[in-house]
Amino acid sequence: GREAAATREAERAQVVATRAADLPEMIARLPTPPPRVEPVVLPAPPPVAGLGGLPVAGRVSREFGAPTDAGPARGLTIAAPPGARVVAPCGGRVAFAGVFRSYGQLLILDCGDGLHAVLAGFARLDATTGDRAAAGEPVGVLGEGGGSAGRAALYLELRRNGQVTDPRPWLAARS
Repeated sequence: GREAAATREAERAQVVATRAADLPEMIARLPTPPPRVEPVVLPAPPPVAGLGGLPVAGRVSREFGAPTDAGPARGLTIAAPPGARVVAPCGGRVAFAGVFRSYGQLLILDCGDGLHAVLAGFARLDATTGDRAAAGEPVGVLGEGGGSAGRAALYLELRRNGQVTDPRPWLAARS
């Protein structure tokens, strides 16, 4: 009964930890699309309604590059109410959805053209690895507030060809 459940949970935690440890290599091994022969002009993606381009209704509490104890911030932190709905900031394939180290529930969305959006701070994920998500489609909800005044926080990191980049210009172009 109880011991078997504890053993199963410990085995599951080991599998999750092993998969999480492999994530940077998994991202590095994601296939890159072949180079385009002719430039293709695509229409701008639809705006994420009512969010000003942010994937959650809230305000930026830490900017990209702001000083932190671990060095410059590698993403944006967006303060929002606990339980707030988080939407996909771009359309694409879910490259990873699950627990990852100290980030807790983490979602990596392959936006195409070597661009990946990394989102963390979820209480619940509504997408699984391999799913397709449309821009603005709900992908989860935030957890309880660990921040000030009972606010929750969504962490958003943008990687272009594996390199961390400021998400603000990309978000502004999409809103």
